[in-house]
Amino acid sequence: MSDLMSLLSLGAAGISAQNNGVATATNNAANANTEGYSRQSLVLDSVVYGGVTTGSTARYASELLAGRIRASAGSLANSTQTQSAVSDLEDTLTSGTSVDTRLAGLFSKISQASATPTDSATRDAVVQATRDLVTSINNQASGVADARHSADLRIADNAPQASQLAQQLADANKLVAKTQDPAASDHRDQIAKQLSQLVGGAARIDPDGNMRFVLEGGAVLVDGPHASQLKTATDPTTGYNQLQVVNGNNVRDVTNQVGGKLGADISFRDTTAKAAADKLDQLAYDTATAFNTTHGGNAALDGSTGNLMFVAPTAVAGAAAALKIDPTLDANSDKVALAAAGAVAGDNQGGLALFALATAKNASGGTKTLTDAALSVVSDLGVTGAGAKSNNARDQVVADHLDTLRDSISGVDTQEELTNLAKFQNASTAMTKFVTSINTLLTNLIQAL
Repeated sequence: MSDLMSLLSLGAAGISAQNNGVATATNNAANANTEGYSRQSLVLDSVVYGGVTTGSTARYASELLAGRIRASAGSLANSTQTQSAVSDLEDTLTSGTSVDTRLAGLFSKISQASATPTDSATRDAVVQATRDLVTSINNQASGVADARHSADLRIADNAPQASQLAQQLADANKLVAKTQDPAASDHRDQIAKQLSQLVGGAARIDPDGNMRFVLEGGAVLVDGPHASQLKTATDPTTGYNQLQVVNGNNVRDVTNQVGGKLGADISFRDTTAKAAADKLDQLAYDTATAFNTTHGGNAALDGSTGNLMFVAPTAVAGAAAALKIDPTLDANSDKVALAAAGAVAGDNQGGLALFALATAKNASGGTKTLTDAALSVVSDLGVTGAGAKSNNARDQVVADHLDTLRDSISGVDTQEELTNLAKFQNASTAMTKFVTSINTLLTNLIQAL
């Protein structure tokens, strides 16, 4: 009887093992389209004196590949956000009439007025063209400022989300350590990938099985079950948001040490858009200075000199937003200085001198004409945009390739799982028949006693 009881126990263990196999194959098939799911397999161990037992559930995953995928996700998010921000700003600066066109219009009106220096209509046209140029430069300055402000708002919005993900990653470390559940490890990988998309950085699995997440500059965001916070603080100089990793009383500035979406917005705000703003300011300053110098040295219709075309800028910084037409000129086109100082009415030497500014290199430290400098604001942004588009295309190819590699290792083949399911079900049915036979023998034996 003891032998029959042993066989009954062996059969029960076999049924349990095969049913666990059915559950594993079913779970794999059910999660075939679940993002981040890693295929699982049941480890069956034979018993020395006969029978089978189930070991741990194996997870088909490569930590090295997972790290590459996280890094790729951060790079792709960075280039995608950069391309979007630069493209939006480029659209803003090219909408409406451009600054270079307004400059060309002003020079054209000056040329026409020089042909008839005493004609009020052509003088009025010069004043209107000056107003149009001011409006165009003001609008572009406003567009760049709005783009920088929008990037700053995105930084403020995404920092709390990064903190939440960091805490979720720390909690996932606790769950993995407690349960060793493969699904928990998958969940942890997904959180780490999302965090990488926001802040870049790198994550690794330490020998104790915990994941550690570190930013590019070395600041630790997650260390096992502990998570730091990513917070914003206002820069007293610029008024923009800066990023800090806060762990208790320890505060570390990481503004220039993040990648992903946050890093893209910081770089756009502080480098790309700032460069466009600086160029516009320099253009406005150079334009006002060049025109005022030439215009002030020549004579208006009433013979007066020293008249300005623009309100004289006090500094380069902020010159584009502050640029204005001189109020006196704005109110009276007779103040357009088309004659040389001391010349008789009808002289056009002042007008010709103003027109000559079209080809003079008065911008960018004497290296460009005003028109070329205006064109460079948009063209330089276009070069940056083209580079961002190229980087994004490359990052997408890399991400797709890594996803394909992951699918080959961790992905679920539904046909294979259906085969495994049938195999485990048949084995379970066989073990059930075996147990039924042993049970019948035991029943007959007990009845015969």
